[in-house]
Amino acid sequence: MQEFEAKFETLGVGHAYYAFNRAHHVHTFPFNPHLQLCWSLDFNMNPLCSVLAQVQENGGVAVLEELILPDSNTAAACEEFLARTAKWFSGTPLAVCVYGDSTGEQRRTSASRTDWQIVKDFFGRYPERFHATFRIPSANPPVKDRVNCVNAKLKNYVGQYRVLVNPTCKALIKDFEQVSWKTDPHGNALVDLDKSDPMRTHVSDALGYLVAKVFPMSAQRGERSGPALF
Repeated sequence: MQEFEAKFETLGVGHAYYAFNRAHHVHTFPFNPHLQLCWSLDFNMNPLCSVLAQVQENGGVAVLEELILPDSNTAAACEEFLARTAKWFSGTPLAVCVYGDSTGEQRRTSASRTDWQIVKDFFGRYPERFHATFRIPSANPPVKDRVNCVNAKLKNYVGQYRVLVNPTCKALIKDFEQVSWKTDPHGNALVDLDKSDPMRTHVSDALGYLVAKVFPMSAQRGERSGPALF
């Protein structure tokens, strides 16, 4: 475009989510009561981030809200989820599918329960509010694969935009526009994301766990065993 149309473009060298474009992806849209609600979590503690989204019938992903909790914990995230979803509760249990970071199954030294045990116990206390299933991978996909899955959904090979983000999701929008790859001393991009800004990467990681699980780049592997339905 610079050569033939005299347009100067930002090439985004090292830019992780190069397929994101505010004009195509950021729109206001409502919760669809006929679709399952997805909750996807990243268990970084500061901030603890998650997204509320819905997978649309056309294969798109609509991100309704983001939950950003500075210096928080998993139990607090569950209470915030309860408060945020109250407006969508109509008397029958909300169908919720939960996604996220597989490392949440690891027992923390400061707690007697894993993050995922806390989330499962939370849903077990509210059977009248939620009908929850869990799709937790046995291991997280490689970071590069997860980011590629998100980019493929942001804009696929035929030019279709299949992600919608509510404008209230300001941290996710910032991630899409600012997250980049780490570079070596020569400026070459590496396979890890640059996490020098502690506020960046976490909410886009949360969305990435959902997208990579529902729309993987390769065949899905086994999921974690254990009870998945309350």
